[in-house]
Amino acid sequence: MTKIIFAVTVLTALCAPASAQERMKVKSEESLFLDMHKIGLGSLNEFDEKKKFFETVRLEKMKIQESMLSNVYENAFEYYRAGKYDDAKDLASKILAIDPNHADAQMLLEASSQLRGSLRPSFSEKIMLEDRFRTALGLYTDGRIVEAHKKMEEVVKLSPNNIKAKYWYAKMKEDLREYYSQKGVEAYNLHDLKGALDNFYSALLIKPKDARNMEWITRIEDEMRQEKANDQLKVALEFYAQGNLKDAYEGLKRALETQPGDSKANKLLLEVKNEIESGYIASGKKLYGTRRYNEAIAEWGKARPYSSNLSYLDKLVLRAREQMKLEAAEKQRRGEEAARRAREEEARRAKEAEEQKKAEEEAARKGVSVEEVVKKPQGVSAENRLAAQQHYLEGLKFFQNSNYEKARSEWTVAKQLDPENADTAAGLKRIEQILAGGQ
Repeated sequence: MTKIIFAVTVLTALCAPASAQERMKVKSEESLFLDMHKIGLGSLNEFDEKKKFFETVRLEKMKIQESMLSNVYENAFEYYRAGKYDDAKDLASKILAIDPNHADAQMLLEASSQLRGSLRPSFSEKIMLEDRFRTALGLYTDGRIVEAHKKMEEVVKLSPNNIKAKYWYAKMKEDLREYYSQKGVEAYNLHDLKGALDNFYSALLIKPKDARNMEWITRIEDEMRQEKANDQLKVALEFYAQGNLKDAYEGLKRALETQPGDSKANKLLLEVKNEIESGYIASGKKLYGTRRYNEAIAEWGKARPYSSNLSYLDKLVLRAREQMKLEAAEKQRRGEEAARRAREEEARRAKEAEEQKKAEEEAARKGVSVEEVVKKPQGVSAENRLAAQQHYLEGLKFFQNSNYEKARSEWTVAKQLDPENADTAAGLKRIEQILAGGQ
């Protein structure tokens, strides 16, 4: 009786006015969100996360509702067995108000309605069950197996101790299994694989350890996987024909997830991976040739997911990094060399200015011209000195581009024109060191 009172209380709450239900719903949802941090969910900002969360809540509500309605049905059935048809009818109606598809509640509602008000309940119930029993047998005789099984199931549920009904129910159940198996074969012959699978699963629910049905299910599921894999392979081939290698690769992966043993998909996947890898490697080498080393390394990194030879990619990256270091060192050396030459030139000019000043002072003191004080340099004319400087600058351009032979040729000419030019001598010495393998 306590269970009955509890069930009625719950149903009363569920059948309460809309405003009361709404208040309960609002409170429930507010509580859920307030407690989210306590249960480790955090804040749900993304749409997919919110959708997943609400789906979980919905499934939990369904489980709770199903469990509750099951308890209420047991109470309703107790009323029915006790001959309290009005109470049974009332509870069955409330169950259907919550779940209109509750087949057992619908059955109990019909039986309770039929027997309500009967002067001799047990006799009336017997007549009703006998009528349903005959109806089930009639349907069975007519070959309407599904309907007959359903009707006989009602008799067994309403009268669990009815041995005759249980016997026929078991017989019909076996025939129903055969019926679904036959329907499955027919659907398979019509190449309706989904329909065939549904029927064989229905047969398997009746007899879970039926080896024949399990064999059919395994066969059909394998064919469905193969069909799905073939469709995915077809799409991947279309992408491949269009030169869309990445989409082709993803399509082939999906095909192999569906049917891992597909030799065609495995072979094509290997070819596509090789093409993608080769494309990235070629692109990286092109960038390397233009001294864009970081971009080249990035391209080779993109090739890694598709490569079966990672050591080769590692070698390419290592070579690029070493070349970057060498060029950085050379750039630093050239900068230091240019700074040194600038300092020497500045010192030379300062020295010349100082000598010029001294010559002017000496000329003023002696009362002669500056030209008489300053002796003209012997051996190097102004024209030779200018020509030597031009050859030096030309050689410097070749040196900066690592064309050491031409640089040496220009500086050799400059030295011949102006043997006193220290920059030319230093440059030729540096070239000899480089060509000899020194730094």
